[in-house]
Amino acid sequence: MTETDVVAAVGAYLLGAVPMAQLLVRWFARKDLSASGSSNVGALNAMRVSKSKGLGAAVLVLDALKGVAAVYFARMYGAHPGYGLAGVVAGHNYNLWLSIAARRLVGGKGFAAAAGALLCFMPWLVAIWFAALLIAWFVFKAWKGITDEAPASLVATVAIVPAAYGLYDVGGTIAMAVTLLLILPKLVREWRELVLAERATTDA
Repeated sequence: MTETDVVAAVGAYLLGAVPMAQLLVRWFARKDLSASGSSNVGALNAMRVSKSKGLGAAVLVLDALKGVAAVYFARMYGAHPGYGLAGVVAGHNYNLWLSIAARRLVGGKGFAAAAGALLCFMPWLVAIWFAALLIAWFVFKAWKGITDEAPASLVATVAIVPAAYGLYDVGGTIAMAVTLLLILPKLVREWRELVLAERATTDA
């Protein structure tokens, strides 16, 4: 890793750490998103907490634009765009400013930011990701009656790493693998909470 790569990754992290969902929900709904709903600082929780599809859509677009900006920032400095991808997802998922304020790790899941970045240099992965998500969601719904998106999101996110290896360069594959590691803990936690809730309902 060169000095240029470090600058690109840090710059992308700072872009990712701009908490669009938190800011918009605070401005328009007067609520602390990191302490409301699922506490996830992302588009879906923003929509649920604010009860506004428009606000949720705005967060989705703005988070995706963070990913686009991070990749262009990396390219501007002559670094591999993968540093932009990994950096922006790290900043979005593990937000330094919100985490300091809350005294715990706070952030989103990074899907929109990752998608925005991927569209700039590995666009086929976005289509594969979305297709895998839909297929997994229908399978879980038919098999277990699960309509929550967490299990399907986990399967789809894991699936695009080998897809990156098959379609793109080594740098892109490594960046996608790092991105998976950044996203995975939150998806595993959500799946665990879903299983525990299902068991509690069954036991009751």
